Amino acid sequence: MALVTPLVLIAGCGGSKNADLKADGPVVPWISSQPSELAERAPASTPCQAADLALTGQIEFTANGRGGGIAVIALRNRGKQECRLEGRPNVRILHEGEPEQVTAPIDRPPVIFPDTAYPLSSLLAIRPGEVAGLTITWTNWCDPQIPGRKRVAPSAVRITLPNGTGHLDADYNAVPQCLDPKRPSTIEVSPFETAKVKPTPPWTASTAAVKAVVADQPVHAKRGEMLRFTVVLQNTSRAPVRFDNCPSYVQQLVPAGQAEVHVLNCDRARPIAPGKREAFAMQIHVPKNAPLGGNGLFWGLDPFGAKAPTINARAVVER
Repeated sequence: MALVTPLVLIAGCGGSKNADLKADGPVVPWISSQPSELAERAPASTPCQAADLALTGQIEFTANGRGGGIAVIALRNRGKQECRLEGRPNVRILHEGEPEQVTAPIDRPPVIFPDTAYPLSSLLAIRPGEVAGLTITWTNWCDPQIPGRKRVAPSAVRITLPNGTGHLDADYNAVPQCLDPKRPSTIEVSPFETAKVKPTPPWTASTAAVKAVVADQPVHAKRGEMLRFTVVLQNTSRAPVRFDNCPSYVQQLVPAGQAEVHVLNCDRARPIAPGKREAFAMQIHVPKNAPLGGNGLFWGLDPFGAKAPTINARAVVER
């Protein structure tokens, strides 16, 4: 549940230093295994009721650059069993003598690399204590003056769940400015969103000592095929780096690709001695609509824990 950032704008412009770094042994083969946190879930039998959910705090609007505000609303399952949230809720501003309001759909915003989120199937089986959410924008609030009464702010933001399962009223921190009193107030609402994966302890105490690079840049691939590349990890510490606690990694081809998360092939990896390097084979799907020419290849180790090291490498997409 994170907002769009300028991160993708640097796609294809950056690169890792020492891109010709070589390993001290054979390349560890790639495996397709994914971490258990991202396993697909079977749908729960019952939808979430408003009574099952609790807001984790007031709605915090921040300026969206269009004269309005944007906020991410987090809803926690406070019930005792799994429930499902499907579709898109309705959101309305509660105010006596309220101005006209219209709603419009928006897409789920992407997660900011190297963060990762639970799969969309987790919305169909939200476990007790887990959080889901939605993104809203609010623009152009021109509340009318009621004669003889002091002007007051709206009392709440009401979130009505689909399928007649109730509503929640939320406090909020700000009201957008009136841009055009002849036009209605607009609330844009995303479908329900998954939460970021819960943080875990770093996979090794030597996180800061592990350096990474994509070898032989720029790497090349064709649209709709697999981009195969090699990541070299280097141990700059004075103690061996072991893979007893096997980390995951996240990778993304930008601007068109989706983040992919896999588990490192630790069964075939050897401890990295001080000053030594080990290479790992990688592959990622190239979208059919990936721009031809320069693209950004982002790669990050241990996305649930240390979120380091990360790489911004260069990739060339061909026909």
